Order: sequence, then C-alpha cells, then structure tokens
Amino acid sequence: MKKLLIIATIICLASALANDVLAQERAKNRAGFLLAAASDDINEVGIGGIAEFVVAKRVTISPQMILYFPEDRGNYDINYLEINVNANYYFYNKDIFEFYGLGGLNFTRQHIHYEYNRSDYNNLEIGLNVGGGINFEVSKTVVPFSELRATIGDFNQIVVTGGLKFNLR
Repeated sequence: MKKLLIIATIICLASALANDVLAQERAKNRAGFLLAAASDDINEVGIGGIAEFVVAKRVTISPQMILYFPEDRGNYDINYLEINVNANYYFYNKDIFEFYGLGGLNFTRQHIHYEYNRSDYNNLEIGLNVGGGINFEVSKTVVPFSELRATIGDFNQIVVTGGLKFNLR
C-alpha cells in the first residue's frame, strides 16, 4: 500500500511539473499595436506598435515605438517619440493569464517647432524602464495586453499602455 501511495504521489508531482513546464513554454513571438498614456514630463496620449521575440523559455525581447499626439502651446508645438527596448520575464503563465516583469532602455525624442521664428529644437534623452504587464491569451491569434511602466531619466514618466498583440507563426 505504501509503494502504491508513493508511486501515485510521484506520478501526480511529475504531471504537475510537466504541466507547469508546458505552461511556461507558451511564450510566443508576437506583434501588435497599443494606446499609451504618459504622465509627468510628456503628459500626453499616443499610439504605437509593439513586438515580442522569444529568446529563452521565460524571456522575450520587446521593442516598442510610441508616437504621442502633438501638443499645441500657442506659439509653439511639442511632439514626442518614444522607442523602448525591454526584456520581459514571464513569471506566471497559466490559463489565459501571462504576467511579466520588464526592464529596459528608453529613447525619447522631443521636437519643438516655434511658429514665430519658424525654428525647431530637438532633444534626445535616454532613460531606464522598469514595470510589468499582463497578457490575456483569450484566443490562439489575438492577445489583449496591458503594461504599467516607469521611465527614469531626463523624461521621468509613468506610462500605462494597452492594446492587442497577434501571435506570429
């Protein structure tokens, strides 16, 4: 009886570990689009694109580009373009939920166009990203997602993004 109980326990543990490994290997190459809202220095809403490329069992590299809507401040306009290169670490992949932490680099370009003298000013700053996100794998092809990220640098900001990623084959 003891041997049967030990064998049953081993089979249950092996099954649970195999299921966990299969769930962790669900990270896929993806591409999609997003809507972003930035606080602090940028304080604008933008649209952009995102991709994810698997580099290890739980790790993806995720480049993204966000173009914020121009802000008219009377006699000058401000535009922001943000490029992020993040590494995502998936720490929970079960059912339809995929939670990940992220860290990476941020490149923000600020462009100011002055109407009164028709001149331009450009500024490029580099920052560090830290945050997390969640994917909702509700179908085999479309994956809604949301991220919360803090950028630390000359353009300090909190950015909330949401959108759709599409699994690539």
